[in-house]
Amino acid sequence: MAIVPIKARLGLILSASNLCVEPFFRSLAPAALAVHPTRMNMASQVRADFAETAAEAAEVARLVAQAKVDVIDLQATGFVMSLGAEAESRCIKGIEDATGIPAYTATQGLMEALRALEVRRVLLITPFDDKPTAEERAYFEDQGFELTAAVGLALGGGPITAATPYETWVQAARAHDTPEADAIVLSGSNTTQTDAIGPIEDALGKPAVTSVQAALWAGLTRLKGKLGDFAPDAGLGRLGQTL
Repeated sequence: MAIVPIKARLGLILSASNLCVEPFFRSLAPAALAVHPTRMNMASQVRADFAETAAEAAEVARLVAQAKVDVIDLQATGFVMSLGAEAESRCIKGIEDATGIPAYTATQGLMEALRALEVRRVLLITPFDDKPTAEERAYFEDQGFELTAAVGLALGGGPITAATPYETWVQAARAHDTPEADAIVLSGSNTTQTDAIGPIEDALGKPAVTSVQAALWAGLTRLKGKLGDFAPDAGLGRLGQTL
């Protein structure tokens, strides 16, 4: 078996129950990028204390740092948006202080991706019920984006969202899209949303951005200097064309 030389390493902190991020990252990342995951408990029912959360994030970051990663992605979209941008920044600083390695969140990746696509108005679709969807809407608006709608599909827990077919996301995008929306944002890491990117972009003629796709894209943008030239996977959609 031929082994592709590794040029860069991306550390990945996932929710303990996440089933979807690793397969997508490994499928869509260039062969010269090694992805090194670790996990922590991000379940909302046990995450009432921010200091505890930040301390655990820093501790698991120390573990993944032992893989000599170049950058660390905290993949916690819904959880981070519930904290707000100020707490998010403190959590990332804690990871960077603990490891000496640059870090970012999937949520920051989403914001950066939308700005790279020059998007201002978005249709937001989540797997959540009303309360977390409202928290996500507030986060987007705080970052300067206008939402044409924020739609929560209320799918239930992680295993259900992970098993929900990607066609569900395509149907939701088609049902709620309007001409005013510059892009479709599908938020939620433990989902099949990334498989819906191509069908949505083909059907609606506008970018589709997901938490997983944007997080990988954000890592790739930070590691371009080490990775050198590579052809972005078509599965990254229009966002991949900005690399």
